[in-house]
Amino acid sequence: MAIEEPIREEESLLLDELSSRLDSLRLFREHDDAEVNAVLEKFGSSGVIEDQMLKELSSRQPLKHPARFDEAHRRAMRALEVFDRNGARQPSALKVPGVIKPVANKVVQLLITAIVRSHQKRLVKDLRQLYALREANSPIGSDDYQLLATARIQVDAIMNDLNKSSLPLPAFLVGGAAISGLLSVIKNSLTGEAWAQYTFAGAFFVIGLGMFWCILRAAGIARSRTRIALDASFKALWEVIGDAGNPPHDRAKLFATIASILLVLVWIIVPTVVAWAAVNPLDKL
Repeated sequence: MAIEEPIREEESLLLDELSSRLDSLRLFREHDDAEVNAVLEKFGSSGVIEDQMLKELSSRQPLKHPARFDEAHRRAMRALEVFDRNGARQPSALKVPGVIKPVANKVVQLLITAIVRSHQKRLVKDLRQLYALREANSPIGSDDYQLLATARIQVDAIMNDLNKSSLPLPAFLVGGAAISGLLSVIKNSLTGEAWAQYTFAGAFFVIGLGMFWCILRAAGIARSRTRIALDASFKALWEVIGDAGNPPHDRAKLFATIASILLVLVWIIVPTVVAWAAVNPLDKL
């Protein structure tokens, strides 16, 4: 007489509970706010970022619009090609006196290069990482897997070519020497003769305003070129991929902030040096 084996109950796994919660969140997030909040409470959500994270977790599709992914990827690659070729070129037309135009062009171009190359490197790095993670999230052998694997391999092939230096090495050396020299001049001007203090104040005022203009101009040009070449294409790619946040932003705003800080320093340091020279005159001959 055969002995019947006891029927084993299916083991309850944490993975099943997690999937159930994420499914609930996906179904409820656009319908019943009370039930959404109840699900969110189970995850300990406490803010906009946490809610966004849970929204992205609730979507388990590697690609939101797989039929449009190849088109969006190719558009992004073409945009990178155009940006890489033109993003760091000299400004088209700077309205400055002809005598200082060559210097202004070079300084602005160096600053544009710093902005666009750093953005390009970060954009390619983030794109490659997104492709790799979504590829790992795809069932092996599926259409999504093949699309993402192909795209990731293509990005791997161009990464080294697009990871160009933001600034040439001499620019860093010159910048470091300039900062060191400026600090030395400020120190000497405060302890030197009155005429030297006034001369320094005037020179710092002119150079400071010039650098403020160059940085602000470079930030504006870099932002414009990034908007023309990259913004729309990469926003469309992120939309096709789905639930991936937003593409990285360039650093034009950071450079504009630096320019504003420099302008404030001009307004602070110049009056300070002039006031110091007036209040603390040296012994007259």
